[in-house]
Order: sequence, then structure tokens, then C-alpha cells
Amino acid sequence: MKAWLVIVALVVMPRVAAAQLLSPGPLVQGHAGIDNDNDCSKCHESGKQVVPRLCLDCHKDLSSELGAGRGLHGMQYKGKPCEECHVEHVGRNAKLIRWPGGAMEKLDHKLTGYVLDGSHVSVTCLKCHTKTSPGGKSQFVGTPNACASCHKDPHAGKFTADCKKCHGVTQWQAFERKAFDHALAKFPLTGKHADVQCEKCHLGTPPKWKPVESGTCEACHQDPHKGQFRPKPCTGCHDTKSWEGATEAVRSNHPKLSLANGHFKVDCKTCHDRGNDKPPSKGSTCESCHKPVHLARFGNDCKSCHASIKWTGLPESVGRDHHGATRYPLAGKHGSVDCEGCHPKSKPSAQRWKNLKFSACATCHADPHKGEFTAKSSGECAQCHSVAGFSPTTFGIAQHATTKFALDGKHDATPCSGCHPGARPRVSFLVGKQQCADCHANPHGEQFAKEMTQGGCAHCHATLDWHQAKIDHSTWPLTGVHARTACAACHGEQKKGAEPAAYRGVPRNCEGCHDDIHAGQFRQTQPAKDCKTCHDPESFEIATKFDHSKTRYPLEGKHTALACAKCHMTETLRNGTTSVRWRLGYIQCKDCHANPHGEGR
Repeated sequence: MKAWLVIVALVVMPRVAAAQLLSPGPLVQGHAGIDNDNDCSKCHESGKQVVPRLCLDCHKDLSSELGAGRGLHGMQYKGKPCEECHVEHVGRNAKLIRWPGGAMEKLDHKLTGYVLDGSHVSVTCLKCHTKTSPGGKSQFVGTPNACASCHKDPHAGKFTADCKKCHGVTQWQAFERKAFDHALAKFPLTGKHADVQCEKCHLGTPPKWKPVESGTCEACHQDPHKGQFRPKPCTGCHDTKSWEGATEAVRSNHPKLSLANGHFKVDCKTCHDRGNDKPPSKGSTCESCHKPVHLARFGNDCKSCHASIKWTGLPESVGRDHHGATRYPLAGKHGSVDCEGCHPKSKPSAQRWKNLKFSACATCHADPHKGEFTAKSSGECAQCHSVAGFSPTTFGIAQHATTKFALDGKHDATPCSGCHPGARPRVSFLVGKQQCADCHANPHGEQFAKEMTQGGCAHCHATLDWHQAKIDHSTWPLTGVHARTACAACHGEQKKGAEPAAYRGVPRNCEGCHDDIHAGQFRQTQPAKDCKTCHDPESFEIATKFDHSKTRYPLEGKHTALACAKCHMTETLRNGTTSVRWRLGYIQCKDCHANPHGEGR
């Protein structure tokens, strides 16, 4: 170097060196969007090569595969470096994948957990792997292996989704008949039908397996009664066990009148005086043969309660089913209460079944809240509970608005036990303290003592989201990039067990937060200049061409077209880092240009 050069000791922060690392080569086309110095950290960490965790930040579909231990990556390469198969920095047109076996079609597919057999062996890879990335490349992760994901279901979902239960992968038509469960079809096979050959109903050569008309017995069988009992179906008297079992079936499925209990033993001709295939001449109602005994509201429709032809000792279900005809229909939990709970045998008959009081819940139920809610509708239980049960309560957010503490924001999603602790069933809901600080710890220490006296936490925060604070930043207005920067970047992050995040006393000059990438050139020599002399908050890069007239050496003539680097060169510091030298110790022509006229001039 010439004698006039001045050796400057520049001290540069470590991140400058990191930003100036030379790339070992261009990335493949798919990663071209992150092929710059600022994006190296998306794949690398200091002192390390490729970090798998960083790869999964972008390739989230692989993260689930690895976590579940499925697929090629989850079963074969979990915990292995990504770069063993995915090679980078070898050029835009290079292939990113190094396939096991040497090529995509040579991959041993059983390594993925899905073995190819039968007709699947001859199918090309991309016939099944049809997904593509945003860049138009084929994707292989997450390909479904269910039959219906590739093949149209000819059964339209009528049978099981597991096609392999009946079919093989070699030949679709050769299904296993014995494996087919006809109960999945519209017409389950029972009785004699179970022994009928498939082709007997599924006609054709080859047989057609599409649905067969089976809505009525007449679709396959002739009616020996020649329509005499229509529209009553054959199944009203017959079943698939045998045709001859009609007599027993008729008694069990007798039309219009049940033959249970006493009627079951009565001979048919006792009632069917005009023949078994004709109705009795007396009629078919109970009153046709039996004198009504009820003079109350139940009327003469005996079968509504005595359908089983049981005159006395009817089951409780009959009373429950007809309780809706009374003044108090049974609903919810009341439907399962023992009759004696409300109608005790200890009471006289006139008091046991009539004139019972039920206008208020408290008539039968004790108040577990001990009068806490008496001020609201006299403490009636129906305000918060229903007959469906004591729990869960019907008291919700809308009802909470009628209390002294309406729920809004994050409080809407807070479980009741968060503010009303105690063992279940929880019967006391009184809360004495209702200020923010009564339930929430103050993470700011004493920084906002004044504000805490002016509305507490609500002075800056809302219940909708703690992190969306209402901050008046007018004492240091946020503009440009600062307006888009996270609060924690300047004020620190509040961590459990650590000192509170600093919101007061934070530096307001550029140097307080940002590293000096110029290694002190503009502050260690006079006149000193701060960052705002050349930069603004909109961008670190100078928005327009630098005004050289502000310096000791205005540019004119040929100098105006010169690139900055012609005079302001990048120099290596003593610590091995580099920085552009902006302040020069020379401004004379001879400092840069040789004298063409010789030393004598």
C-alpha cells in the first residue's frame, strides 16, 4: 500500500460477518426464492450444516409424517440428516432428490409401509402420486392408500369402504362370495333365503350384482291369496323360516287387534264367525266384546293402555306414556323418577293421584344454593337448570351479563371453575374480588404503578387479547419498519421467572438498538454523524441516490457516473471481518490519479 493510505482499526459486530458469507453455489429452482444471504438462516444455524428442524418449518407435511412414524420419511429416515437424500447448492437445474435405489421407479415401495402387489406393481409412480407442489413439482408425501382414493366405488358407498374385504388386487371381478356380508346390502338374507344361490336372484350371464327389486315378497313370489289381504304384506303372517308357520305368525302379528295374553288362547272361530279370512261380525274394537269400565278422561280407546290385553297390573311404562294427558307431562329426568317418588303409597288415593302441587321446583326439591339466588325470580331453579338434569347448567354468557360482571373477550372462553373454584357439585358462586389484579399477576413490576391507579390493567389491555394493548406511542412515534416491528423486539419478552419486560427507559436513538455496520466510521472521527443523516425508518437501504454534496467532496464531471465501490472499497479488518470504507482520508486528484506530466509539473 502507498504511504498515504491510513490503516483504520474497525470493530464490527459478528452478525456482519454472517451476512457476508459466500454461498457455496446456487440452490435448485424450487428453492430459488430463498437463495440470498438474508435467507441462509432458513436452512442453517451458526456452526451447523442443514438443520432438519428448519426444513420442517417450511415442509410441514413432513413434520406430521415423522411425528406419526408413517410413510417413507417416518419409517426409514426419522432422525437422519435431510442432506443425505436432498442435495443443494448444485445449480438451478439440478435434481433435489437422491432416490433410494438410484431412481424414482426403482424405490422399494415396501419401505413406505405400503407394499405394491397384484396389478399395482405395474402402475407407474405418478399414476398414484398426482399431487403437485406450488412450483409444479410432484409431491409424494401424504398420498392416501385407501382403494376409494384412486378407484371409483361402483357400489356408491353401500358397502364397506374396505374393498379388500371382498376383492383382491389382482382381479377385481373375482371377489370372494363367502366373504361378502349380505347384511350390508339393502336386503339381508335370513331363514330360507340364506340357502338360495346368488344367481337365483341376480339374473344374467354373468350375474348382475346391482340391487334387485326386493321391496315386496311379490317381487319374487306369487301371492297364493290372490290379493285378499292386500295391502297387508306377506310378512304380516309369514316369515322366511317357512311358509307353514303361518298360524303362529298370524297370532303374533294379528291385524288390528293384539292376541297377546288372554286372546292368544282363544280359538280363531270364536271371533271370526264368518271365516278366518273375514273380520268378526261384532266388529274389531274392544268395545265390541267388552264393556268399558273407565268413566274418566281416558275414554273408550282401551288399546291405548291395554294393548297387551292385560286388564290389571299394567307396567309403569303405560302410565309414563300417558302422563302427557295429565296436567304435568313428564320430561327430562322426571321421566325416570319412580312413580312412588311423587305418588307415595302412604297417601290416601284421593291425594295420591290428584291435586298434587308442582308450580315451583322448590315444592319438591331442596335449594342447594342456600338462598344465594333468592333475589332473582325468588330463586326459581328454572333460571339456570332444566328438567334434563342439574348439570350442565343453562346459565351462559348472556345470563352472565345480568350479573355485576359481564363476560367479554377471553373471559367468554374461560371455564366457570376458573373464577368459581370448588368441588362439584359447585353450589356457591359468590365472587368478592372482580378487579384484573385480583385474578391476574402483574408481569410489569412497578413500571406502571401510576396507570394501575387509573383503571388497572384495563388502562392498556382489553379482555379480547392481552397482546393487543392500547398503547399511546406518541412520545416516540412509530413509523416505517418500526411500526411493523413486534413490541418484544425493543422491549424484550416477558418470560416466567425472569425480570419484567422493559417498557420504560428503552433507548430512543438508533445506536441503542441497532448494530453499527459501518464500524464507527461516522462517530469516531469528526464531524460525527448519526444514522438518521443517511437512513430513515422506512428502510435501511437509502431510498434515493446518496447526495454527495453533503460531503467534503461533491461529485461532478466523470465522477458522477462512477460506481461507489470504485472509491469506497470493502476492506478486511484485523478481526477478519469486512466493511465498506466510506470516510476517505484523501480528496486531492493526485491521491487517486497518477500524474501523466511527470514529477516536474
